[in-house]
Amino acid sequence: MRVLHVHERAGFHGGVEQILYDTAHGLAGLGWPQGLLHSDSEPQPDFLAAFEQTFDSESVLQDFAPDVLFLHKTENAGQVQRLAERLPTVRMVHDHDLVCMRRHKYFPIGTRVCDRPAGIDCYLHLCFVQRPGTGSLLPIRLVGVGERKRAIRAHGKVRRFLVGSEWMRRELVVNGIPAERVEIVPPIPAALGEIRSVPPSDAPEVLFVGQVIRGKGVDLLLRALAQVSPPWHATVVGTGNHLDTCKDLAKDLEIEERVHFAGWVPHDELTPFYVDAALTVVPSRWPEPFGMVGIEAMARGRPVVGFAVGGIADWLEDEVTGLLVQEADTVAMAAAIGRLLGDAALRLRLGEAAVQRVRERYQPSGYLKRLMQILENTT
Repeated sequence: MRVLHVHERAGFHGGVEQILYDTAHGLAGLGWPQGLLHSDSEPQPDFLAAFEQTFDSESVLQDFAPDVLFLHKTENAGQVQRLAERLPTVRMVHDHDLVCMRRHKYFPIGTRVCDRPAGIDCYLHLCFVQRPGTGSLLPIRLVGVGERKRAIRAHGKVRRFLVGSEWMRRELVVNGIPAERVEIVPPIPAALGEIRSVPPSDAPEVLFVGQVIRGKGVDLLLRALAQVSPPWHATVVGTGNHLDTCKDLAKDLEIEERVHFAGWVPHDELTPFYVDAALTVVPSRWPEPFGMVGIEAMARGRPVVGFAVGGIADWLEDEVTGLLVQEADTVAMAAAIGRLLGDAALRLRLGEAAVQRVRERYQPSGYLKRLMQILENTT
């Protein structure tokens, strides 16, 4: 089967592109020719290597002759509608961009998770007030919900929507996508198949891995750590536009000597951080579409403490693979971290169950097999 992927970028810019590359590379290895339609002015040759042919115009439909279209991230609603009317089409919804004008799916005031459809709530909670674009002379930018509505309507002919979690499935359904067209298919990167569990650690080390941006909740983790009674040390691996704010917060909380901000670390050099860690924390403020960083921790045998937002509850089963606490509740998170630090037997039990859960449910080979079934049934 010939698969044409549609994505705006053609390079390794983030997790979405890694999943796209791994998916195309994996399907090609199973004998399915892969093509890419993109609008990137500076495509990366190493990224393009996963595809038999790449194109920057819709002439690809004649030149590559795909059997099925596989949409990823695209802001061009008109293109989505044209393509889906011509060929069988599947859309993988990687994030909240399709339905959320802020893209974060939490309210700007109070930062509580939003479970409402695009509409009046976007105005009631001031989501339409946004930062100005580059070069703007105005202090704010006002946007309307109409663009999101048009984008959703443009997907009327898309036959299947793939999402990573039950939360994402509900998000699409509440925005008018028929439930029977939405399937949960967690996107598993090829590298997960190479991760191995590591021996338990007795060090009171708490680990965070991810972008240090507001939505990832490192500030919430710091506030929780300041309330943890047992001895602890924490390492924050990652960087982002919230890093300086978090460093200042650590000073304000008088815990800066117990928190190491390690900065960005290449993905293939993360294992030593997990070796040292007793547990990992996923303190996300935004509703994670899936939350792959938690799966990677579990694959290494590390129990996870996380907020019950977005797709986290799909893989973090409370008292089985880790400890799940209420959204943004730093007191409860502190109690969960303290409990794990003080109970080596519990850490071992949860860590072993976490490894088993990843082996059973989250393997790249299983992801590709399920994807092939869906693509074949779409044509």
